[in-house]
Amino acid sequence: MKKILSVSLLFSSLLILSGCQSLWHQVLNCVVDIAPDRFVFEDGNKKLSIPIVASHPLNKNNNETEYLIIMVHGGGLNANGTFETAHKTVEALDITTNRSLALAPQIIEGVKLDEKGLLFWDPKWREGGVSLSTGLNKDLPVLSSFEVMDRLIDASIKKNPNIQKMIILGHSAGGQFVLRYAAINSRHELLKQQGISIRYVVANPSSYLYLDKTRYKFTPKGEILEIPQENFKDCPGYNKFKYGMEDRYGYAKHFSIKTIRKRLLTRPIIFLIGMEDIDREWLLDKSCECDTQGRNRYERGILYRHHLSSFVKAIPNPQHIWIEIPGVGHNSTEMFTHTKFIKKLKTLDF
Repeated sequence: MKKILSVSLLFSSLLILSGCQSLWHQVLNCVVDIAPDRFVFEDGNKKLSIPIVASHPLNKNNNETEYLIIMVHGGGLNANGTFETAHKTVEALDITTNRSLALAPQIIEGVKLDEKGLLFWDPKWREGGVSLSTGLNKDLPVLSSFEVMDRLIDASIKKNPNIQKMIILGHSAGGQFVLRYAAINSRHELLKQQGISIRYVVANPSSYLYLDKTRYKFTPKGEILEIPQENFKDCPGYNKFKYGMEDRYGYAKHFSIKTIRKRLLTRPIIFLIGMEDIDREWLLDKSCECDTQGRNRYERGILYRHHLSSFVKAIPNPQHIWIEIPGVGHNSTEMFTHTKFIKKLKTLDF
């Protein structure tokens, strides 16, 4: 079994490194379990959908729901496993099932040809890129993955009108998604006007969204220093979106750098960093653009905290919370059910 797993991981790595994204998507579609239910919505005269796992039906009214929990899967696209983690998180928070709606949307990466109206993306779903359109679904509208999240939130609140608190969590690739969604989306203020508090949780992403061209590194003594700009001459794209603010696309292209920067700095985001997430395994983004942010996920998180600190000094009431989780590596369930995280959420009255 270990040999089969090793060969599988090696094959997957070679596919990614060789740029065979279409073949990689086909492999994903063969091995990924598609979630059983659908979030269905309309765009123009088209009926669109994504797979989803939900604790309660999305098409039925529920006046008891007070909490909305949306958890975004990682690069393995495992919505079923992600929902189980969301369920354990809700249990750890002592929120009863009748008062909460837990959702695990599945953002399919690759081409799915056998279901009309089903949306799918390439890897840019992590930063709000637009859906693909081919085969059976070649006439579908193209939508940003962030737009679909907007629609999911709207539909959930419409059917659950007494929702008071909302949290969006993501680990790994899901953490990349949640950070950029938190920084860019236009729903946040609208929800606040409706009396709904919203919080974001970003755990162990491969990369972060930097707000300017600065990058940092650790010295052998553990000090943090700014990297000279001339060091980036062999990596000219290091500050392009999704890593930085240049050449924004998808959902992000509709907003200015000033707007995105303000939104990221003023919105309530909890950053979780696994202190043992220090490996450079095959799922880690090891591009030069990402390596300018640090050598592993733990280091990248610490350096990003340093980066944001220079901006939040000008914010009257900083909204960011950083929590280092001891003894935990790249494991979403251990991160989101850890006592340090759960206690913090309870003190925030979630």
